[in-house]
Amino acid sequence: MKLKAFASILAIIFLISLMGCGGSSSSTPPPSISVAFNPAPPTSLQINATASLTAVVSNDSANAGVTWSVTCGSAGACGGFNLTSTASGAATTYTAPAAVPTGNTVTVTATSVTDTTKSAPATITITATAVASSNYSFYLSGMESVNGGPNFYALAGSVTIDANGNVVTGEQDYNDGTGYTFPGDTISGGTLTWVDAATGQGTLTLITGNTSLGASGVETLGVQFVNTNHALIVQFDGSATSSGSMDLQTLSSTLNDGNYAFTLSGVDATYYPVVFGGVFQISASGTALQGVFDANDAGVVKTEQPFSATISTADGFGRGTITVANGNIATTVIYYIIGPEAIRIIDMDATDSGVGSAFGQGTGTFSSTSLVSSVFGVESNSFAPSYAAAGMFTTDGAGNISTGVADDNEEGTIYSDKSISGTYAIPASSTVCGSGYSGTAYNGYGCLTITSGNLGHVSALGIYMTDPTLNLLDPNNTASGLGGALMADLDTSTVVALVGTGVLIPQTDTATTDFTGNYAFGAQTYFPCTISGTVVVCEFDFVGQGSVTSLAFGSGTAGLVSDPYSFFSANATDTGVKFSGTAVADTSNPGRYTIPLAVTVGTDSPVDLSVVIYQASGGQLFWLDEDSSDLFLGSLQQQPESLTGLPAARRAAAKNKPKQ
Repeated sequence: MKLKAFASILAIIFLISLMGCGGSSSSTPPPSISVAFNPAPPTSLQINATASLTAVVSNDSANAGVTWSVTCGSAGACGGFNLTSTASGAATTYTAPAAVPTGNTVTVTATSVTDTTKSAPATITITATAVASSNYSFYLSGMESVNGGPNFYALAGSVTIDANGNVVTGEQDYNDGTGYTFPGDTISGGTLTWVDAATGQGTLTLITGNTSLGASGVETLGVQFVNTNHALIVQFDGSATSSGSMDLQTLSSTLNDGNYAFTLSGVDATYYPVVFGGVFQISASGTALQGVFDANDAGVVKTEQPFSATISTADGFGRGTITVANGNIATTVIYYIIGPEAIRIIDMDATDSGVGSAFGQGTGTFSSTSLVSSVFGVESNSFAPSYAAAGMFTTDGAGNISTGVADDNEEGTIYSDKSISGTYAIPASSTVCGSGYSGTAYNGYGCLTITSGNLGHVSALGIYMTDPTLNLLDPNNTASGLGGALMADLDTSTVVALVGTGVLIPQTDTATTDFTGNYAFGAQTYFPCTISGTVVVCEFDFVGQGSVTSLAFGSGTAGLVSDPYSFFSANATDTGVKFSGTAVADTSNPGRYTIPLAVTVGTDSPVDLSVVIYQASGGQLFWLDEDSSDLFLGSLQQQPESLTGLPAARRAAAKNKPKQ
């Protein structure tokens, strides 16, 4: 009995203990650790882009923080973090991969350090996207300092620039005709960096890997965008100076099977200046061409010379090869497509060099009525006797220049404000163009003769008509400045052989009130200098931007000057160069202006240049320097109200802008 009583007492004690614990049979476990992103991370990132990520750990008494990891379909190429461990609520910076990975996504995981079972991490899938990019075709010609220069040189290529201003890839051809002949060089990188993002002005570096070029393989170009599709450019690294342009490419396009006009300017195998101009037709197969050309080789002129060639298919940069079978132009010419009716061409023979353009002629037939009232500009290259001429004229549509005025600077001999007259023929006629023409009708192939003595030694010009829907200064512009012709100077004067190329464009607007707004401008300048005790022709080039109000350049007008031969200062390159002046309209010749142009480099005293301007329209003008000690020819091109859409992410911070 005593044993039963003891058991009953124990049972009562156990029951009382249970009641004291609330009647529960076990303890409640602590809440589990969890991780959550706060704020929510992005769901997509462009390659190389960064994002700040923060994860918060809940229910972690140790407060040990977070570890970060990333996985994707491309092992080792998924991006990474600046901090792989952070405290709860602290940020890490994730950098997306340099290329889109397999599967196009990455998975970012934030895990609690304390959660050894890794049962409740936070994960997010981020889509990696490629940065939008555009391809631009560029070409330049000028004077190099390298390779025992000064020498003439030509450069043409294609470059891919993404929306952040990074050079993704590219290809180029360089030729000075005297040992520096580099076909198909790869451009592996570089950067478009803004001097002033509001104006579209900056510099573009191109990493070529060819240590003979630029600064140990890195070329720098000064860039002045006119609009999102077109820029004026100069070489800007001290190794060379030159002028040219850069234009948006339509890489899906191929050359039309049809008629083209072309000009090419450079040096021959004996390093004398030479220019070519003519027309050709591409076969329906797109693999061959034939045509005729004119040539002026240091004053030795040949006209209506037949030639033929084969054409290779363009590569991914719009680059192809034209192999000339006969014709004494060049054996190998490389072309770069801008669009189906616009290409840049460069002579890549090892013993001669040249660069130029070819433009489609459309589907129509040209005649004397095709040449309308026009503005023209023609200039020598770096190794010709230097000269430049510009002017304007009206035609009667029947082969006569009825009225006109022009200016000409022939190495300091100035022919200013000269009345001009003359004749022209489209197609070329032996009675108008001279005995070198057979009279065979080639579409758009013609001549223009300024009456001898009207404009110095400028008289005989070959003209090669282009599609009236093309803008020769801005090939992607289909709205304004359309039509015209390419030109080659075919003068054979015994006094001075003028060897040059140029363009003429229709004159549609001479109102001074329309010469207003923002303008991009540039020019190629020649001047005498002394090298190793010998006086030779040297060169500087510039691009710039400014606002014109009441024919005056605003105070913010500034540009980049490439000056390796020290016309202005000891600097090979200068930024923030000031341009100032007020144009004065020529009341006797609407569309013509004179302007005393002051150019100020740094703290130096201004250099005053006597300049004349010819207006084709409010959107396109030519200007000509007619000083006795220097000369230039260039253009002013009106900018749109906004430059939105340029690849402009790599902009210099305000504190890093070069001082003006």
